[in-house]
Amino acid sequence: MTRTISGHSATPLTELGRVQAENLGNTLLGISPSIDCVYSSDLARASETAEIICRIIGINKIHYDARLREGNAGIFTGRRVIDLTVEEKKIFDNIIIDLDSRIPQGESANEQYQRTRDAFLEIIENQPEESTVLIVGHGGTLFHILYGVLELIPYKMDDWFGNCQLQIITRTSDDDPWKLTMFNNKTLKT
Repeated sequence: MTRTISGHSATPLTELGRVQAENLGNTLLGISPSIDCVYSSDLARASETAEIICRIIGINKIHYDARLREGNAGIFTGRRVIDLTVEEKKIFDNIIIDLDSRIPQGESANEQYQRTRDAFLEIIENQPEESTVLIVGHGGTLFHILYGVLELIPYKMDDWFGNCQLQIITRTSDDDPWKLTMFNNKTLKT
């Protein structure tokens, strides 16, 4: 499969994506406790995912937040990685090494981390302690929440975040540390 750099593009879900969102919605029906609120990136592929899930689990309100978007890929948005020139590939690869570098007209990893962090902390601070919150985002969004904010990526991460895969973090009170209990639909030993 050839990877396309989606960034902030308004890419809709594919039919496969819709099926994956339905499957995740059905999975969430069987998980206790029920979900109290849903936050989603405002980009089409995430918002449609959230809408499908919410229809299945019976939630009528979704809070859309542009800060939960994938990283802004600037001039590379919509391009396939294999089509980048050698020079462009160096720029693309460098954003992972130099977290302050950016793709022209895009944003740096540190800028994405900061906006994602701000969104996540605001979401958590505005919910009662016992709430269950669903956040629908993108691979970069999840990475910045789990690794950057909470430092919870498993030591040996074999896979990047799969599409419509469930990541569950829990804590018993606001004063307790977060624990990653599920990664890519796989229950983790805590």
